[in-house]
Amino acid sequence: MDNVENASFSDNDFEQLEAWLQRRHSGILDIVTLEGFLTAILIGPNTISPMLWLPKVWGKGKPRFKDLEELNRFVALVMGLYNEIAGCFEQDPAAFAPSFYERPLNDKTVIIVDEWCEGFIKGIRVDREGWKPLKRERPDLLKPMELFGTRAGWRKLEAGGEAAMHATWSVRIAPAVREIYAYWLPYRRAVQAIPENAIRH
Repeated sequence: MDNVENASFSDNDFEQLEAWLQRRHSGILDIVTLEGFLTAILIGPNTISPMLWLPKVWGKGKPRFKDLEELNRFVALVMGLYNEIAGCFEQDPAAFAPSFYERPLNDKTVIIVDEWCEGFIKGIRVDREGWKPLKRERPDLLKPMELFGTRAGWRKLEAGGEAAMHATWSVRIAPAVREIYAYWLPYRRAVQAIPENAIRH
């Protein structure tokens, strides 16, 4: 997300949110997973209320906060990241690039994509019904995230040779996400164009 020019979500905000997530024992436990989750929520077919997806972020049971101020601060941080991702797709979807973890290995840098993909799959599951047309018509677009973000996918990676599969499929994640955004865009625009009174009737 470094390519997103958005001053509303600062490096300090990023670090605060990451620290809070890492203290959790359920729900979403790191900010890369959260970014994948929010990306799926944002680019999917339907506008999902934060009241429906925020509980998925903090996990089972009531969210534990010292007071209302801390709760409000956490929600503001999550929505700040949400708005940053939304801003990228609105301004320049072709520039979108997921945030992945990196680790050094034998004088090389290995890109870790699993957490982001797991988050993306979690986001899809918030609106399973809504995503069915894409799963039916363009399953190829979901395959990179399913490989790295599901147990069934991990078994396929292992069976196909993890290093070779990673090299082939990890580079397809960002282009697939951009295509998914484009796939749902006409649908989202059509829904947004329906007058409110028409929805009531």
